[in-house]
Amino acid sequence: METMELQLAETIQGVGAQGDRVTLALSPAEVHDPTELPEYLAGYKPPGYRADEASPIVAVDNDEDKYRNFDSDDAFRRVNVKGSTQGAVPEVDPKSVLNSYKVVERYIGSFVPKQTQRQTGNNYQPVMAAGRRCMRAVELDREIDVFDLLDTSANWPAAQTTAAIGTGWTDLVNGEPILDVQAIVEKSAQPVTAIWFNQKIANRFLRHPAVRDHMRQFFGDSQQAGIAASVARAGQPGQTADFLIPGLPPFKVVASKVKNEATGALDYVMGDVAVGVTVPAGVPDDGEEIATTYTFRRRGDSGVGIQVREFTLENRGPEGGTMIVTSVADIPVLTANNAGGIVTGV
Repeated sequence: METMELQLAETIQGVGAQGDRVTLALSPAEVHDPTELPEYLAGYKPPGYRADEASPIVAVDNDEDKYRNFDSDDAFRRVNVKGSTQGAVPEVDPKSVLNSYKVVERYIGSFVPKQTQRQTGNNYQPVMAAGRRCMRAVELDREIDVFDLLDTSANWPAAQTTAAIGTGWTDLVNGEPILDVQAIVEKSAQPVTAIWFNQKIANRFLRHPAVRDHMRQFFGDSQQAGIAASVARAGQPGQTADFLIPGLPPFKVVASKVKNEATGALDYVMGDVAVGVTVPAGVPDDGEEIATTYTFRRRGDSGVGIQVREFTLENRGPEGGTMIVTSVADIPVLTANNAGGIVTGV
């Protein structure tokens, strides 16, 4: 412990007489003024959001418009094409329908007073932190909307809905996760390009003996450990857990979470289901491709749909400050609910 020597200006009973020199012990509070550590700045980072992969963006100019889909009958309905040499020509007409979209405005702001900016240490930049917080709020809201659209069984017709065999994928005796996933593929009107589930359901899937046996017949035990490890890392920043099992579409793991305001717990954004989706490359323009869902997003002044503004507010507080606003206007739409499917009760 550090000490300090003083000479008494007057007699203090129990300490000493006037002129005496005394030694006092110094407490840490007397020699150090606590301040923020310049080399430490900790916080939480959400797992990567994957809504853009599940519901690709279609850039649009207007808040509200119509989009045209050709009917599945044009691809799959048999018509009479046989006739006699002198018979009338059988006819067929392409069928299409115009559907409407209307974007939803998402925007959020964060105000940083000038006093806060002026008195902040070097390791914390409040304006940058405010912008990051706004962007994450918008991204999380979109993530929830897209996967709510996909994981809600009421959004799928009965023909595209599969109830898990047995009592679900925790049923190690009667459960058949591979057959459940194959049912999605077999029922889909278009090729299924991905199977989506949350991290908990992915772990449940990989624990099942039927899944392990299916993987073992193709590549033994060598790759199973790597697949399981990638799923475990799905929640880490910058990590995605996509894996392949021969004979099935690619599997994609949604690790994003949202705070449950009722319980305080962190729940997975995607519900406890498995969803197969169709996502072709690019935006369809020939009437021959369609995705399970597209997101129509207004380009706006930025040209890419996401806008970040920063401006000064003089009427807030004694000195005013900086307002950061992040905004986007879009809407995810289930454009083909017969492309893909859902497994419930997993």
